[in-house]
Amino acid sequence: MWRGRWFVLGAVVLALGLGALATRELTTVYTSRVAMTIGSPNRAPDQDAVLSVGYAQYFKDPAYQAKLTASQGIANGVRLDARTLAASPILYIEATAATPQAAQEAATKAGAAFRDEINARLRAGQDAAIAAVRKPFDDIRAANGVVNEVSLTQMQDRINQINGDTSNKLIDLQLASDAVRQSPSRTLTLVEYGAGGLVVGLLAVLGFGAASRRLRTADDIESKIGVPVIAVVQAEPATREQAMRQVVTAVGLAAAPERGAVAVLAPGATEAVTTVARSIAQGRARQGIATILVHADLHRPHGTGVGELLAAEVEIDSILTETRVPNLRELFAGSAEEDPFTAMSRERFDRLLSRLYDRADLVVIAAPPVLDAVEAQVITAAAGCTVLVLERSAARVGDARRTRRILEAVDAHLLGAVLVRARKQGKTVAAGSDGPDAGAV
Repeated sequence: MWRGRWFVLGAVVLALGLGALATRELTTVYTSRVAMTIGSPNRAPDQDAVLSVGYAQYFKDPAYQAKLTASQGIANGVRLDARTLAASPILYIEATAATPQAAQEAATKAGAAFRDEINARLRAGQDAAIAAVRKPFDDIRAANGVVNEVSLTQMQDRINQINGDTSNKLIDLQLASDAVRQSPSRTLTLVEYGAGGLVVGLLAVLGFGAASRRLRTADDIESKIGVPVIAVVQAEPATREQAMRQVVTAVGLAAAPERGAVAVLAPGATEAVTTVARSIAQGRARQGIATILVHADLHRPHGTGVGELLAAEVEIDSILTETRVPNLRELFAGSAEEDPFTAMSRERFDRLLSRLYDRADLVVIAAPPVLDAVEAQVITAAAGCTVLVLERSAARVGDARRTRRILEAVDAHLLGAVLVRARKQGKTVAAGSDGPDAGAV
């Protein structure tokens, strides 16, 4: 923090300068408002209060205000706003202008136009309801039929009931109030700008400090975490493809040629785990290795798969999904009636792996986040090797170190880390996608 004192001071000075410029434009303004309420005879006031908030939000919509000011001839310099009282159906329409006359006139016009528009829409709904009530009788008359007096009386009672319903309608409480003068305080404005600059400066310094604890490069991972980096997945397609091929090659050299398993995981939840795991599985499958991609995060249930197999509820061959990539099948996470910690014991997972080994030479497991799900330790302990995925935009030194210590505690073979960068639009960069057949290495 001390090292960033000059940055904070500069932010305060800049903010004060902006505040001084802003005070030059400050002028006295006047605000007037009209008050309306919602009259629903068969509904509690707190329910009308919720509707009042909705009306206020609708009034504040920029597109609606542009239409309103144009249709009512309200000057461009007038500011319109809507406010509500807590747990009250009262709605205030406010107008702020340079003169009290302009403020009162704008508030009156805006309030009346808004009230009339809302009530007109409600009236249209009532007219439609009345037409629906009349239609059966009109049809009888059109066919020269006779409607008895009792039915006519009932129809008229229903029409009267519809006409008498004031639910959701806006009712005037107060016409435009006397305009209230609002004189700006230049001193207060400067204090606010200065305080804002101080807060921004402090937050920026704190942000830079926090950013320094993030893992941004391969050197950061190797020096601060002590884990070798297999590849850095960049945003450019050509380098990205080459990086993912490095990962596939590393797994191919480390995993057993038969009955091999590789776990792919991260400290926290990230889609990068799925995309890296899919890239490994697709790459090995295209190299002629019979491969099964397993989604083992039971905290994100999907389809029928691991959860049901652990509970011995289904046959494995009935739920393995074929993909468009030759030699590659996929097993979804499924769901478990038990909590994931109970469902995924070491014994159950070993039995599941044994059944998968009977059907493939390589099993690629997209594991749950290590720091959030204890069952990730079971998976890494059973797998032949583990690939750690770190997202450049999110991975922190502390989380990565804790992950490494957890993996060491269960004697997991940590093959290395893959540093994944993010695309400019925010999507994780990796070959492949979340779809069963998407992506290529």
